[in-house]
Amino acid sequence: MLRGLVFAAVLIALLPPSLAGQGMRGWASSSVRFFELRPLQLDTVASDQIEVGVDGRTRVDGLPVSCTPGVPCTFLRPGGSETAVVGSQDVGFTAWGLGMTGLSFTGLVRARDRLRGDLDWPLADDPFDVLVGYAQLQRSRFRLRLGRQDTPSGLGFSGFDGAAVRWDGGGWWAEAFGGRSLARGLNETRREALRGIEDFVPDQEAYLWGGAAGARFVRTAVGLRYQREIIADRSGLVAERAALDLSTFLPGALRVEASADYDVPFDRVGKAHLSLQRALFQGRVLAEVTARRYVPYFELSTVWGFFSPVSYREARLKIAAGMSRTAGIEVSLAAREYGDASVSTVFEPLEDRGYQAEVTGRWRPAERVDVQATWQLDWGNSAFLNSLDAAVGLQVHEAVRLRLTGTTFQQFEAFRLGDGRALGGGASLDVRATDRIHVDAGTLILRQDAGRGGSDDVWNQTRGWFGLRYSFGDDPALRRGGR
Repeated sequence: MLRGLVFAAVLIALLPPSLAGQGMRGWASSSVRFFELRPLQLDTVASDQIEVGVDGRTRVDGLPVSCTPGVPCTFLRPGGSETAVVGSQDVGFTAWGLGMTGLSFTGLVRARDRLRGDLDWPLADDPFDVLVGYAQLQRSRFRLRLGRQDTPSGLGFSGFDGAAVRWDGGGWWAEAFGGRSLARGLNETRREALRGIEDFVPDQEAYLWGGAAGARFVRTAVGLRYQREIIADRSGLVAERAALDLSTFLPGALRVEASADYDVPFDRVGKAHLSLQRALFQGRVLAEVTARRYVPYFELSTVWGFFSPVSYREARLKIAAGMSRTAGIEVSLAAREYGDASVSTVFEPLEDRGYQAEVTGRWRPAERVDVQATWQLDWGNSAFLNSLDAAVGLQVHEAVRLRLTGTTFQQFEAFRLGDGRALGGGASLDVRATDRIHVDAGTLILRQDAGRGGSDDVWNQTRGWFGLRYSFGDDPALRRGGR
């Protein structure tokens, strides 16, 4: 199937612009990706082989061990090296001039194929997806959409097969929507999305419906959204939530952004944040302060939500400064405080605080050269990240851009590097062959310096990719505007 779609994309590319662009505008993108890595595998270990460190934690060969009374102790070990070559073809377009004023059709489809290798890459065996596909009718202040839709909002990305009606007028807007609910992130119906990898899945479809309303003024925008999902036979509730979003400018060029969502069945506020942003020193410095509360969200169709997910509160300060026309820096500092984990501890209480720091620098020493580097530190309970990423971009030709990258990171516990470090580097090439054809390719190599207490090469990876994108069609409004 993939090869057929690639051939179709090439055929479209060969059509004269006058034919390909008549009543349609879009793009076709083909990509091939190569991966070589060592997946982690669950293994058991005898109790006499377990080591107990000075910190009281159990390990085998430097890898953390989990023990439960009455069953063998388990740990994750690196398996053998595996490879995968996967390909995908995306086609996105909007067509109009379909015989009725204001009628258009928008589609985004994706085909996938496992070309080679035994590595079980996510969704590689799912050959075809319709990500978006709806007809739209625009009349005066009303807009009607019918088909597969994906609506981002304060409640996340909600996909459904159905209808949505929107009204806009005088700074106010309102919307009503409903249809068959799709599994989040998979663009599949809930009944089929997890077949084969999950023993307990709903044996019925679910339906989503809700509404939204808001207002837009000169310096303020506010929106309220309500959404409910139920099992098809009305035997159970999947989710019921509401979200509020606000953005406004206050006197003194102070920008305020706030949002919150409310989980109706649990009668609690979920995620919420408040950000204050202001430009200083004639716009050369941008300062932002954010307070955030986060509660993990689970639908009622799964039991995970009843295990009292631990929330956290976070305060973050972010400052971006342009030191000159060719250099800039961005600094971010944050502290988190986690809620009660509701677990018993013997020797000492759980650490309930975490800290983050990030510094990004940008420098343009020449017209065709730009340099960027980012250092990140994330320090929490039983988890640690210390990373440095750098990149140099070279505009070797007006249509050719070369990018060289380097990375190094150190992670404790979570990815089992011990006190070792991973090192990596890569290169990518971006070529604009014509106004319609764009090609990019690259490679990345990661190698592990294990150090003490880490596996020898669990993080060793090699990745490569090649992509071809073709744009077709024209927008008549842009042609009239003198493009």
